[in-house]
Amino acid sequence: MNMVTRVQELAMGYPSGRLELHLIGGFSDPHNYSEELFYNLLHAFHKQPVEIDLILACVGELNTTVRSGIHWPILYGVGINVKTGEIFPATFPDKGPEQSLRAARHLTGGQQVNIILDVYDCNLGLLRIGPFNYDPLRGVDLWLEQPDDFILQHLSTSPEVEPPHFVMQVRATLKYIQDHPFPAVTVFRDNRPHYFRRDEHTGMWTPFRY
Repeated sequence: MNMVTRVQELAMGYPSGRLELHLIGGFSDPHNYSEELFYNLLHAFHKQPVEIDLILACVGELNTTVRSGIHWPILYGVGINVKTGEIFPATFPDKGPEQSLRAARHLTGGQQVNIILDVYDCNLGLLRIGPFNYDPLRGVDLWLEQPDDFILQHLSTSPEVEPPHFVMQVRATLKYIQDHPFPAVTVFRDNRPHYFRRDEHTGMWTPFRY
């Protein structure tokens, strides 16, 4: 289960300013994947050269409810009012640009997949994807032939509690990997990142030349 991280700068003079950290997500899953992820995130922030204060941690048991003996996350996602600081439950039908490409990096165990990626420049208002490469996924044709339940059981860390769109997204990612086994060649031809900017009127992400 994913975790949502929010780091808010409260003082001028970054990187010497004070930062507040909010961690929301992850639950008490049977394999303790969320617990390992939580510790990895804390370790990554602890290594930063700036002072970071952990203000909120809604993770693990605090984000877990039990239904019919199965552990479920209470929150799958949150929204933040940047003007007031209010945090509220939210869902996001728009997953951002090039979702299958971004998911392919993780599904294939792409290079540096375990590092924390800084993909959005708030000063420029730009979202950056890549460039990166991943190893071809062996048997991708066979995976695409499998029924939905098989994909759910074998490609999810918590199949009992996945949202309804999970398998559809995985299939789209597998098809992308099938079409682009070497993204460094077919996707990032000039070895340049893909930049996107959000349109102020439509709210859609549009390609941007930077």
